[in-house]
Amino acid sequence: MENLLAGGFLFVGGAILMLASEYANWVPIVGSIVALVGFGILVYFLFSKDGKYDGK
Repeated sequence: MENLLAGGFLFVGGAILMLASEYANWVPIVGSIVALVGFGILVYFLFSKDGKYDGK
């Protein structure tokens, strides 16, 4: 469950950073990277069995 919460926070936080373009030019790029990492964690948790791939 912690991975699911972490992925959600990373995805939402990265999406918010993507919209903050008035601070610097690199902030939306970092935000998109963080959002993609969070989305990857969410997809991994979605297709795994409770965050594990041990096959048991």
